[in-house]
Amino acid sequence: MKTLVIVNPKAGRRVFLNLYLPQVLRVLKRGGISYRVLYTRYEGHATRMVARLRQWADLITVFGGDGTVREVVKGLGDQSLPIAIIPFGTVNVLALDLGIPFNPVQAAAVVVNGKKRRIDVGYMNGEPFLLMVSTGLDALTVHNVDLRTKRVIGRIAYLISAIVTIATYRARRVWVNIPETGLRDRGYLAIVANSRYYAGPYRIADQTRIDDGLLDVVLFKRRSVAAMLRLLAGMLFNRTRFLRDVAYYRCTEVELSSRRRQKMQMDGDKAPSTPARVWVKKRHLSVLVPRKRGAGLIPR
Repeated sequence: MKTLVIVNPKAGRRVFLNLYLPQVLRVLKRGGISYRVLYTRYEGHATRMVARLRQWADLITVFGGDGTVREVVKGLGDQSLPIAIIPFGTVNVLALDLGIPFNPVQAAAVVVNGKKRRIDVGYMNGEPFLLMVSTGLDALTVHNVDLRTKRVIGRIAYLISAIVTIATYRARRVWVNIPETGLRDRGYLAIVANSRYYAGPYRIADQTRIDDGLLDVVLFKRRSVAAMLRLLAGMLFNRTRFLRDVAYYRCTEVELSSRRRQKMQMDGDKAPSTPARVWVKKRHLSVLVPRKRGAGLIPR
């Protein structure tokens, strides 16, 4: 078996990259997998490399975070090539959802010993995503994150950005339209989720599954800062289902619009502004996951 190993050196700290990458490659070699290591140099580089070289490989291994995984999926297009994930990003939500070990060496063992699982891929205006897209307070927070600070302190950078954003936040209305049912609703923060996890170990909707062919729309209908803080607290303690100001919908396609263009985020990264058409392809992507959740047996 041959794999392209796509490494994002900016996803984690360089010292850990230098420590773990050689160990990961040794596990692959012992497992009978030949590899070619490629390093990303700029945003979108993983997409270009995978699109150009995917015919060489039987598998794409991603050594990076959720953003790098999304770029690789974009580069695959409609190719049925499976991917493997070595978590090395700020949050690594997809690995969390799929039960992939956060230890890179144990994750490499999943590349060798794992099983294939097919998961859904969401699309926003033709761009793939795996976790969620949103517009509102959280999208502004993502746009306000200082990338240099993020590389140094990780997810705490999002907390700092959230505090700064809330201090100057002016909520604007967003409309949600679900064509398959004709439903139309409005609120001030809209999240379209493919994964049950949001920004780490926090759950925005308990029923969300990454392989059910459905998107879960969470619409927060109050505009005050106090209401937004209640939503954040609800997410932290997995209590959003008890909030009266939240509407939930399930669908295969949804449209988001606003009178003025509003910033959006996709899988924790900046995305183009509204309007947006969002849809899902059921079980479109094959990912290597542990045969038993939490397992990561290292071949010797």
